[in-house]
Amino acid sequence: MKVYYFEEVVKFIEALSNQDKARLERTRVLFEEYGFVIGPKYIKKIKLDLWELRSGKIRLFLYIKNDKAYGVNIFYKKTQKLPKKEIKLAIKRTINI
Repeated sequence: MKVYYFEEVVKFIEALSNQDKARLERTRVLFEEYGFVIGPKYIKKIKLDLWELRSGKIRLFLYIKNDKAYGVNIFYKKTQKLPKKEIKLAIKRTINI
């Protein structure tokens, strides 16, 4: 399943360190090749069509629609709970898809 990114997500990725960028790229490739079979270590369902792709301390929210994945939000996870404002932002961006 191919992943497409929102412009804000691309800017965040470009600003990452080389190590974080490489880790995120490896996780994305795993997801594109194996889909949801990669398991809960890497992916978790948040809401109906919203998923969290886990790459170390970086979280990428994916919106799944018609066998396409859209990276709608990305952030550094600093606490155990997912920030509600990040989830709301991701949901808000899915409306435009």
